[in-house]
Amino acid sequence: MTQYLEGHANIDLESINNIISDRNAWINRPSSKNYSDVLAKLPDTNTFDEIETLAKDLIPWRKGPIDLPGLTLDAEWRSDLKWERIKNHLAPLQGKRVLDIGCNNGYYMFKMAEQSPSLVLGIDPVLHYQTQFNFIQNFFKAPNVHFEMLGVEHLNHFNEFFDTIFSMGIIYHHRHPIQQLLDIKNALRPGGQVILETIGIPGVAPVALCPMDRYAKMKNIWFVPTLNCLIAWAHKTKFCDIEVIADTLLTPKEQRTTKWSGKQSLIDFLDPEDPTKTIEGHPAPRRFCLSMKKKG
Repeated sequence: MTQYLEGHANIDLESINNIISDRNAWINRPSSKNYSDVLAKLPDTNTFDEIETLAKDLIPWRKGPIDLPGLTLDAEWRSDLKWERIKNHLAPLQGKRVLDIGCNNGYYMFKMAEQSPSLVLGIDPVLHYQTQFNFIQNFFKAPNVHFEMLGVEHLNHFNEFFDTIFSMGIIYHHRHPIQQLLDIKNALRPGGQVILETIGIPGVAPVALCPMDRYAKMKNIWFVPTLNCLIAWAHKTKFCDIEVIADTLLTPKEQRTTKWSGKQSLIDFLDPEDPTKTIEGHPAPRRFCLSMKKKG
């Protein structure tokens, strides 16, 4: 199942395989028939019409653009813009082990794979995203790229294993940001690099917004930090060489509706009378990105 992890020290492969085995069975649920149908048709998909039909069956596409034979999936997020912001701040990935937490359809993983790391592992406990990844991988066939339906809570099964860890757009979806950073650090080899990217709010004080209900129509939002709060989290979890890569306002240039996305996007999440606020009246989101390292 996870032959690519066999023979490596510092991982609890038995526990990892048990979790993966259980979650891979999700495809057999009646509610997952659309995904199993797509996967069954994939091996024989080679014409434009066939590719387009299966891609439409997997709408919404969140990360992109993704260039397939004769077809570009213009997803909701211009993920290429985020990649351009961070790519020149990465330690060399060649020959390294890389983890992408909350990898979605794997867009960034295929970008990472271009640098020839020994392993790129993406984790995201969402069958829709795994199916989208398998759809893309059917055409890209990147041998060093793998997707598993693990969550950030399973990082404890990897001890000082990865050289580089990406956590992009994840930390605010979880209850315990400090614990998440500690788990990331534990999974990182000494001297390794973390790329930490998140939505945030403007302000100088090291504080975080904890919305009573929703933030930009999202229910699963716990803490939305200022940039200085994010930096404080990094310091409190004993990361070093903390560098601010980006502090940008999120705009419809980066997140918008397309024929491949859902029916709503950023413009629908902001106050139509005042785009500096969310529809709930909170400060509108910025995007922060840090590079930081574990002490060697």
